[in-house]
Amino acid sequence: MNRLTVTMREGTLASVFDSKSNTLTLVRWGLALLVVISHSFPLGGYHGGVDPAFHLSGPQGVDLGALAVAGFFVLSGFLITRSFQTSKNVGWYFWKRIVRIMPAFWLSLLLVAFVFAPLAWIHEHHNLAGYFSSGPQSPWHFVFSNFFLTVHQWNIQGLLSSTPYASGGSVVAWNGSLWTLIFEARCYIIVGIVGYLGLLRHRWTIVFLTALFYLVSVLDAAIPATTGAPHGMLQTLAIWIPNGNAKLFFMFFLGSCFTLFREELIISDKMAVSALVSSVLFFHYGGFTALGLALFGYFLIWFVARVKLSTLQKLGDPSYGTYVLAFPIQMMLAEYGYSSKGHFSGTVGELEYIIISLVLSSIAGYLSWQLLEKHAMKLKNGFRRTT
Repeated sequence: MNRLTVTMREGTLASVFDSKSNTLTLVRWGLALLVVISHSFPLGGYHGGVDPAFHLSGPQGVDLGALAVAGFFVLSGFLITRSFQTSKNVGWYFWKRIVRIMPAFWLSLLLVAFVFAPLAWIHEHHNLAGYFSSGPQSPWHFVFSNFFLTVHQWNIQGLLSSTPYASGGSVVAWNGSLWTLIFEARCYIIVGIVGYLGLLRHRWTIVFLTALFYLVSVLDAAIPATTGAPHGMLQTLAIWIPNGNAKLFFMFFLGSCFTLFREELIISDKMAVSALVSSVLFFHYGGFTALGLALFGYFLIWFVARVKLSTLQKLGDPSYGTYVLAFPIQMMLAEYGYSSKGHFSGTVGELEYIIISLVLSSIAGYLSWQLLEKHAMKLKNGFRRTT
């Protein structure tokens, strides 16, 4: 039986966190489901195309999806830095990262190109004639141009034009969730380079990087967009960080700091409650990027360290599969009329669309883990069989 328990003792992160009994899987899955909920509003055409949290954050424009992605990055930094420390060399470190993120990513491309999009084409054209033709919008180009995490082609053959997402003026995309993966991969690369140079042993190197990304993210949030000038123009100094995304790097390396300073970082219930309440206030009243994000990160680390759920680990980790497969599933629902403007708009409202999306995305994520990801993870130590 799954049992949620809270450890009775407080202490340092190193003494409280148990790698075999924690809620990392549960929290990451919960964050993936928050992304699904957030995307339900623009993809289904509800609530003006934005989730309610967007309005609660005022001019900061932070929605549940952005909050969840920030949570993903801080947990990723926490885990990936430890992964480098336990890898026998930098080659093994990068190999483990490849077998973790690429298989499900490639699966999402193949499912869109050769399952979801053909079904949408049949729905719109009543046959498959012309779908597999070559060209810059072809399914073949979709797979190969997006193969290495950077998304160059978002749509296939001009499909989905009648969905609420397209009607809202957004760039029509089959999988709008994939944009974050290249930034996570770049964080992996930075950790690999820093570790290879031996600088990871000098913890203040990561503190410096964290402070740098924090400064850039705060400056970017503080400078309003102006006509003829790109938002966050100071970020041109950061080669790999397009405007507005420095906060993702900040959260990742904040998670790295949590790992590197785990012997000193105090895990306190009072601090966690204060961090949560304060982050909510910053979210609503302003200053979330400057102060709320770091506090939110601390709360997540407190939660995964203090709250134990050992048996869920045995069921696998559906979070990544849920994240990369949910968006096309939601687009297919909208394509087939399950949206605010579709054939079933009278029977499928906002809540129904969200529930259907959550259920189907969770099933897809679980199947992705069971049928693909957990088998790919067995390759993290190489192809040699052990006896």
